[in-house]
Amino acid sequence: MNEVKKSAPQLNAAQRKSSPEPKEIIPEPRKVLTFPDEQLREGSVPCTIANVGALLDGHGIDVKYDMMKKEVVVRIPGHKGTTDNVAETSLAHVMSLATSYGMSTANVALYMDTIADANAYHPFADWIKGKAWDGIDRLGEICATIEVADDYPEPLRDELIRRWLLSVVAAVLLPNGFHGRGVLTLQGAQGIGKTSWLRRLINDPHLRDAAIKVDHHLDPSNKDSVLGAIRHAIVELGEVDSSFKKDIARLKGFITADKDKVRRPYARREAEYARRTVFMASVNEANFLVDSTGNTRWWTIRAKRINYMHDIDMQQVFAQLAVALEGGAEWWLDSVLEHALEQENQQHRMASVVEDLMMSAIDAEADEEARQKARAFTASGALIAIGIERPTNAQAREAGTILRRLFGEPKRINGREKWRVPFLGEEGVHPLPDDVADRPNRKPIF
Repeated sequence: MNEVKKSAPQLNAAQRKSSPEPKEIIPEPRKVLTFPDEQLREGSVPCTIANVGALLDGHGIDVKYDMMKKEVVVRIPGHKGTTDNVAETSLAHVMSLATSYGMSTANVALYMDTIADANAYHPFADWIKGKAWDGIDRLGEICATIEVADDYPEPLRDELIRRWLLSVVAAVLLPNGFHGRGVLTLQGAQGIGKTSWLRRLINDPHLRDAAIKVDHHLDPSNKDSVLGAIRHAIVELGEVDSSFKKDIARLKGFITADKDKVRRPYARREAEYARRTVFMASVNEANFLVDSTGNTRWWTIRAKRINYMHDIDMQQVFAQLAVALEGGAEWWLDSVLEHALEQENQQHRMASVVEDLMMSAIDAEADEEARQKARAFTASGALIAIGIERPTNAQAREAGTILRRLFGEPKRINGREKWRVPFLGEEGVHPLPDDVADRPNRKPIF
């Protein structure tokens, strides 16, 4: 029987131009290599770390660990493919080579991880150290790119920006012992360039895309959310308002942690990573803080205008900060700065019915003599005194926080923790018995 040959359909010029050229997969030629660990038998090379290393070196394959992205990076000379599958195809390429030398591939990936770990690098750190600081002070320039509100102290702005940028340098340069102390929080009208200012911190476009993640909705209880954050050097927190209203205690604990425990996809076990990520937030609304105390983690700057189109050499800014870090500069706030920040953050707290009622009834400016003459109240007793007849536990906790802020720690009086509370419009020289304020059915005093 004669074989019938069908001719291929003829393509016009336009079709030939649009049709992709078939890709020819050319196997890597086997080379004569010297393996440090002896062969088990002729034609078989034992799969050991040393032999896998010799295989990689012999074919010019570079295997490193990216400390920022938390992943092994494999670079194979002449290897082409999509970025979508580069990790899988690179590993397949190496395993194919190993097979050609009679090497078992069962542990090749594991040994490549070991070799990569011995060749760890941090792209952000390499960028910072790529050029030595030229001695020109640029910190004032970068601080001045944020024009603050008229009543916001510029010295506080400068300290917050400088120390936050220093924390970025510490995160990427220190081998261990780093944990963040604060989230730089830019508060201002929508559209003034808060996020754009963040992205401008890195001039190199490729590094910027890899190192900075914007508008990330961080959920500390979600593995994917955590991994999505810690695979970047700087993360802008997204949906801050809703995050604050949910579990603010867990969020505050996470952003200041020194380690992250998470299992990467397809990993055999959970890994512990040193924290190398610093956080920033941008908010539009002025009243975004829900806590009545403990807000010094939010390094708030009230911005009026932002110059995010500046041409400051940011590599040199970070290089300058690296020199400062080596000289012992601190990236956290001292007690004086914390007090100044706490005072500023009072303007950003969300309105509270309990606090409004208490502050309108309490003489917060009373002198020590008047305070000593005032009646003593528990937190719930003070609430009953201002008209909240049956305070909830949450309201009592909030009242206690407010009283601590105003008058310090309570004293033990008649077996209860109480504060001397001077109320407006009443004289403390005619105190009622101390337990009256604690009685659940007591009517308001005014």
